[in-house]
Amino acid sequence: MNFNMNMRKFLLTSALAFSATAAFAAENQAEVVTQQKSLLEKLDSLNAAVLGLKINGTAKAGALASFSSSDQYAENSPTQENQAFTDVNLRLTARPSSETMIDVQLRLHKDWQNAYDENNNPIIGHWFSYDGTILNKHVDFNLGYMRIGYTPLTIYTPQTEILQEPEIFAEKRREALAQRNLDTTSRRLLQGLNVAYQSGNVGPVDNITAQLTGARLRNTAKKLDQVFFDFDFADRYLLGARVGADAYGAHLGVNYVNLMDRKLTTRSKKIATTDTVYYDKNMVFSADLAFDSKKILPELPVSFGVNGEFAMSNWKVDRDYMGKVPETTYSLTQKNIDGKEVIYIVKSTPKVDARINEDYREQDGKSIYANLFVKGNVSGLDFKAEAGYLQTDSSFWSELASSPVYTGRATILNSNAFYSNSINDVILGTFGASSLENLYYSVYNSTTLNANNLMTSENLANALSSEDESTNMFARLDNNYKNGHFYRNGYTGTTSKKLEVEKDYLRDIDPSVSMSLPFGLATPDRKGIMAKADANWEDKIFFNGRVSILTQTYADYGKWTVAGLPVIQENKYTEFAFGLGADVGALAALDRQILIQGSFSQASESAYLKRQATRIVAGLTADVWGPIGVLAGFQQYKKVFDNGGVPLVGGTEEAPFVVNVNDATERLIMAGVRVKLAPLSYLSLQYGMLTNELQYSYNTGVVAGADKVSITKNILSADVTVNF
Repeated sequence: MNFNMNMRKFLLTSALAFSATAAFAAENQAEVVTQQKSLLEKLDSLNAAVLGLKINGTAKAGALASFSSSDQYAENSPTQENQAFTDVNLRLTARPSSETMIDVQLRLHKDWQNAYDENNNPIIGHWFSYDGTILNKHVDFNLGYMRIGYTPLTIYTPQTEILQEPEIFAEKRREALAQRNLDTTSRRLLQGLNVAYQSGNVGPVDNITAQLTGARLRNTAKKLDQVFFDFDFADRYLLGARVGADAYGAHLGVNYVNLMDRKLTTRSKKIATTDTVYYDKNMVFSADLAFDSKKILPELPVSFGVNGEFAMSNWKVDRDYMGKVPETTYSLTQKNIDGKEVIYIVKSTPKVDARINEDYREQDGKSIYANLFVKGNVSGLDFKAEAGYLQTDSSFWSELASSPVYTGRATILNSNAFYSNSINDVILGTFGASSLENLYYSVYNSTTLNANNLMTSENLANALSSEDESTNMFARLDNNYKNGHFYRNGYTGTTSKKLEVEKDYLRDIDPSVSMSLPFGLATPDRKGIMAKADANWEDKIFFNGRVSILTQTYADYGKWTVAGLPVIQENKYTEFAFGLGADVGALAALDRQILIQGSFSQASESAYLKRQATRIVAGLTADVWGPIGVLAGFQQYKKVFDNGGVPLVGGTEEAPFVVNVNDATERLIMAGVRVKLAPLSYLSLQYGMLTNELQYSYNTGVVAGADKVSITKNILSADVTVNF
């Protein structure tokens, strides 16, 4: 919808007419493509110049039923979960001028199963930004939400890479990410102000860039799921800056990132004598260098080059706690001495409760990586191959480059199921459910707020302890007929501080991002080589290859002392993967896509938990007839822990027990039919079968043995998605 629709129709018709004329007049296909591209760019420019309000978005209505079965379920455990919903995402873009745009994105969600509850259902605003390109297109700015990326060692988002991931899986993963306002790019979601300058040609220099980014980061590590109240009173801020220059195919840049907790806002709240509050500061300074021979040797079908970065980091933590400190006081005292009243000053130094601040930890570190690459197009074969070296100190830390969006370890579907013994509860509650379930499935509910999903706290002391019910809780529930929006999936946009990463030792048990580089290239304490290759022959045959050999030279396993692992030990990671895809329809010169894909990957480590993760992927995406298409995918993911398993502690303080998970085998099969109703609008029917089997050993102090948890989930879904 656009209030300047007539103008847009005129521009579109004119552009298409010019495009057709150019196609007939052109002497060869390359010239046709060039002229059509130029005309489309002009159309975009004209469309951007049309002022007014534009409304578009997607509307989706659907249902999902998950039927779960397991011999380990209790007799009266629920085994079915139903979802039925209508979900509308509205995007409103307004152009007050030809250079600027206001972008507002709203989400409306209603569950059919509680449609007759109190209908005060809020509209969620998940994107607000004011963006523009001003000063003759030399300056870009973003105010509000934005996605920003600097370099892999400064501001970057490590992502899960699955070679030749079938479309039926990739679409599910994109949807789960979008619910958290995330995407599959390496840019990080921020909220603040970003300004970028591009000079264009200046003498021999092709471009000079300068960028300044400021954002407020709220440390929401305590509210990843159903938590209504933000217990962290600290404001966390980002200040980033970068400058660079490009000339003759070379690029040189300097980057600076500074993250800090603002102490004044935290100190405005009282803390209890048992509390300790930590203030984290992280600075990273880097220089990046790149060269591509295509600029100086454009006539060659192959180009080569190098890119790399050197970074230095400083991480510092100080802390506040309550303690006794001497406080000097003076008082006037009157006393009768020899019949005379004498007034004198008395000095005393009693110890009183006061907030004490002290330095806690500080580390400096360095990181460097360099990649050589070659790319080109020879006889219709597009290819790129690169190999590189990485070395990062154990003391290096870059928070905004070391926080992946995938977290995992949650139970997404049938989360209300319960088990016949406490051992299985501990395993599923700590080790977590299937990694494939966390990657591809998501539950989104609009639920009436009540005492079960509203958490309240009177002060920081209650928030950090188990006593999180405030005396004001029921007073705050006077509006509990309002609906709140809750998500249950394996993703988060929250960044993690270093102390939080060190404390969460279970983060290592799901290497779905990467076993050797769980925090991307900024992963501390890594040294080794990496190589990868990608090839595409005329969009008919596709190949991908990955290999890396990295060493962790100072692996601190003190957090795993319960498992009997040594505190310090060298660990060697070996990873390789290859994928192959073929569009049979294009190879057979058919007028439809029949894409067959597959990949195999394996990662292992020589020490620590001696993990080995193996992934097998296969998929089909085919246009069958007219608007009807078929999608199918298979994935098997096996995790083995050969060094005694992953130790988990359960039970009570009086009667604890230890469980060791030795391996996990997961399989996901999905198949469905997709019918195209209109451009970018589909009816989809899908079936999925998810199996998860965990082998474990246990010792309760009375009896020891081995057993397994085996869960199967059959998932039926149907939905209609309309774009407008």
